[in-house]
Amino acid sequence: MKHSLKITLIILAMFLIAQFIGLAVINSYDNYFGKSSEEKIQSGEFVQPEVSIIKETIPEEVELEKPIDVARIVISIMVAILIATAMFFLLQRIKITFLLKAWFTLVIFICLSISFSLFLYPIFNTSLFSILSKKIALAEMIAIPLAGVLTFYKIFKRNILIHNITEVFIYPGLAVIFLPFLNIIAAAFLLIAISIYDMWAVWKSKYMIKLAKFQMNNLKVFAGFFLPHISPKDKIKIQKLRAMELRKKQKNKRRKGKIKTRKKGKGALKIPKQKLKNLKIKVQIAALGGGDVAFPLIFAGTIFLAYGLAAAIITILCTLLALTALLMFSEKSKFYPAMPFISAGCFLGWLLVFLLL
Repeated sequence: MKHSLKITLIILAMFLIAQFIGLAVINSYDNYFGKSSEEKIQSGEFVQPEVSIIKETIPEEVELEKPIDVARIVISIMVAILIATAMFFLLQRIKITFLLKAWFTLVIFICLSISFSLFLYPIFNTSLFSILSKKIALAEMIAIPLAGVLTFYKIFKRNILIHNITEVFIYPGLAVIFLPFLNIIAAAFLLIAISIYDMWAVWKSKYMIKLAKFQMNNLKVFAGFFLPHISPKDKIKIQKLRAMELRKKQKNKRRKGKIKTRKKGKGALKIPKQKLKNLKIKVQIAALGGGDVAFPLIFAGTIFLAYGLAAAIITILCTLLALTALLMFSEKSKFYPAMPFISAGCFLGWLLVFLLL
């Protein structure tokens, strides 16, 4: 197993939460801005806001009637991904990190704003406010400032908890941006293309490994789930060092005749940084890239819109099973492209949908 059981379960739990939040966000988009919203708008059941980040950022749905249409959209998306990768690589080489950070900040803010807005729409529904004679949804008035605050803390304060909480909302927002371009067939070919690219980038060129390390070490931002941890052996080393430092402190106090009883939970002993360095403790990283969360969610979204909730849940559970197998049987200190395994889980789910529903 690549990581400890605890860390593995946390990664799997975050992946599953992101997928189910994604279904909620996709369903909300369909009900309030997609095909299902048309009848509600015509009947007056729902009034769309005049100013909306969702309407401004999510493109209109594209009809894929012929195989050539599917090929064009998949090729277009892959070309866009390759161009973005090349730009990232160029900015990395010339070390213009502030542009990369600005890029991350903008993308995260937009995705969080979309995701939070659509998550809140079912709660506030048709609540609209007029600002400068323009109707704005209460859901978006709450979501956008919240997205701004969390984006700031994620990028500039580097809090691990906030990082991973926001990650489970970023990819639902990203999935909704891609879904209008895709149907199930196009999403399936996109998974195949992404899987081939992932295998080349991890096993052949090693580019994806370098990119992940650059994000962590230079940008201090990582696109994906990120769990730094130390091994049980290193934890024992720290505990022993803390016990030794505590004994030294108590001896010094006895010599001075100033022994005070420490209250439980207060005044945790700080270990000098140099002594911690001398222990040569290695911080291990458990990570799952953002694409490994977003692309299966996009596929599950097309299944959801075509076949319904039960079919999407079957697909997600099969994807989770494939990711579990990868994490369980992968080896430590080795890098693996997750998308081929996750895509296999997606296709297994699609097959079961055909057989069972």
